[in-house]
Amino acid sequence: MWRALIFFLLAGLPAAGVTAQSASVAGRVVDEAGIPLPGVNVVVAGTIRGSATDVNGRYEIPGLTPGTVRLSASAIGFQTSVRDLTLAPGATTVDFVLMEDVLQTGEVVVTASRRPQALLEAPASVSVLSTADLDVRNIVALDDALRYVPGVHVQENQVNVRGSSGFAYNTGSRVLLLLDGMPLLTPDSDGMPFDALPIAQIERIEVLKGPGSALYGGGALGGVVNVITRDAGPDPQTTVSGFLGAHAPVRYQVWRTGYPKGGQFRAFGGLSVSHSRRLSEDWGGWFNLSIRRDEGYLNFNRASFLQAFTKVNWTPKSGRRGELLLGFLAREKDNFLFWNGARDALNPGSLAIGSQTSTGDPTGTNDIFANQLTVLPSFSSFVGDHIFYALRGRVFGSVLRPLDAEGNVESLDNGTLGIRYGGEAQVDWVPNESRTVTLGVSGDAMVTQSSFFVTADGDSTGGQPETAFFAQWEERLGAVSASGGLRLDRYAIDTGTTLQRLSPKVAASLIVGPRTSLRVSYGHGFRAPSLAERFTDNQDFFPIVRNLSLKPERNISFEAGLRDTRFVAAGWQLETDVALFLSEYYDLIEPRLVPKLRAFQFINLTRARIAGSEVSLEASRGGHRVRLGYTLLDAQDKTIDAPLASRSKHQLTTGLDVEVLGMVALGADLRFMSAPESVDTDFALFVQDADLLVGMRVLDLRATFRRGPIAATLLLNNALDYYYLERPAFLAPPRHLQIRVKATF
Repeated sequence: MWRALIFFLLAGLPAAGVTAQSASVAGRVVDEAGIPLPGVNVVVAGTIRGSATDVNGRYEIPGLTPGTVRLSASAIGFQTSVRDLTLAPGATTVDFVLMEDVLQTGEVVVTASRRPQALLEAPASVSVLSTADLDVRNIVALDDALRYVPGVHVQENQVNVRGSSGFAYNTGSRVLLLLDGMPLLTPDSDGMPFDALPIAQIERIEVLKGPGSALYGGGALGGVVNVITRDAGPDPQTTVSGFLGAHAPVRYQVWRTGYPKGGQFRAFGGLSVSHSRRLSEDWGGWFNLSIRRDEGYLNFNRASFLQAFTKVNWTPKSGRRGELLLGFLAREKDNFLFWNGARDALNPGSLAIGSQTSTGDPTGTNDIFANQLTVLPSFSSFVGDHIFYALRGRVFGSVLRPLDAEGNVESLDNGTLGIRYGGEAQVDWVPNESRTVTLGVSGDAMVTQSSFFVTADGDSTGGQPETAFFAQWEERLGAVSASGGLRLDRYAIDTGTTLQRLSPKVAASLIVGPRTSLRVSYGHGFRAPSLAERFTDNQDFFPIVRNLSLKPERNISFEAGLRDTRFVAAGWQLETDVALFLSEYYDLIEPRLVPKLRAFQFINLTRARIAGSEVSLEASRGGHRVRLGYTLLDAQDKTIDAPLASRSKHQLTTGLDVEVLGMVALGADLRFMSAPESVDTDFALFVQDADLLVGMRVLDLRATFRRGPIAATLLLNNALDYYYLERPAFLAPPRHLQIRVKATF
């Protein structure tokens, strides 16, 4: 017996010696800005040993044999980093900094779950526009960018995602705009401030399609647009960009007769200057100043812009991060509301409704001088290895004042002053690699004084304070990732009424291959009426009377989809996204004519059902890229059993980019949209040809030449000079040519 015991002890000595001589490697993976990257795969080449980074970007691989190894860190959306090293017995620390992969910019998203997440695992439809997408098209405002996103229809100043919105003159958006994750809708109308964004410093734009109320609350009825700004890079950088262009003369003599300048070239242009730098190891930031001027292609369509934005980042090694984004906009703009008929499309008309102002019938134009101020502070930090929290604040102020006939700014007594301010706190708890719990609270206040408002108190000042609590549980079970979310929103309005809404959502994704996933989601959305929809009572532009009894809009939505990325012939990479969706809408708010009042009024009128499918394809190889997106909609007004107004059944977006000799890049975009099956018939009763239905077929061409730090781009938009309507009684931009020169040093 003793001999056997001694034998087993001696036999165990070599094994003990090997254990004592084992090695391990651990470290942290961050991006260029020093932000931890979760979900990065760190593996030892030639072995099955590896690990994935946690929420803090940390990884550890124990039990390795000492010696020379090759370690690689990879994540979708970033270039793979490889390190050759010699492991000694014991622990070795290896950190990685991953560089963004230009071709995979959109593969990591934050909007779908309020945290960084591989697009492959996101249980929702998300489209991404990268910096390159914006740069090659010389995008200067958000609406210009969104026109190239599959399933998104921009109707002049209103965004329609998969048929969720008709057209209501920007008096309420069913798509929520976020700037760095924080809501940014105007205080008076809940409209999207397309121009109050630092376009020159955008890293990417994420578009979440479908209700996002379970995480983001009211306004996210049809989707979310998240504009994400960049951080200062490791090296100082200055960028100067200028462009100059002209709207081509219109072809039809009848239009030139009504507006002689329509037969002339009308100029537009702008200049942008940006500078970014790291001030120290912990501090960095950037500044951007932009000016633009557009003579317009319509009569009373001129616009001038002055915009300044700055962002400061604090990123100490302790895992904390502070940020402050400040922005200011001054805009002078002639707003063209509706035309004087199809034979006089370049001139504004009048609304012959029998309810006149002191100057006659309400006209189809108004001139506005606007100031907008944005203040977005935030702070985030890790607590140990499993908890991350973020505190965010927001202030968005807007001042709108009319211009008189001589172009002088009138008193604020005749305009609108509004401010929206608030903040939120969010905590992410990651107890293990397969579970994430998100909790948060949010509070906002909104106060607006407008000469167009008559509130419940009979004055011109209205408010709508709101509070919310949201929670989400995400669980990974092998190849399946499931999540459930819930948000409770509470609004108090001037009528003394308190509105509450509970928005649940459940979703799941299944990884069925290295780059293939299936997804399914079910969720509720809602939108509280804007102050403009509830309180506007004015006869100057549109005869509108207030409606104090408006109820929130709501919807129930279902989606199923597939994502796939694979290499096909000749080294081309093909990315595919297919989605089927169905939404039921209740109490949709629409403007309707009230005959006894001889005016329009916003009312809860419509129950609707929108079903459809969407296919997005993108093939890329090197600097070459081909894109195609097709959306099929069946949008029905169930109240009257007819097609929903201002929705198109077919939408197609295609694009092509080709590099020649590494210095020249050629590109083209083709956008097609069928004519809406119906329009707002009430509006068509009083505006000439407002029921005209026209589809869209727009071809944009571009060519870019790069030489060192200089890039020159020639763009021909609407190259075929196709005349179409972007929304009722509003002619979309005809052909226009521009040249842009950009220098980066």
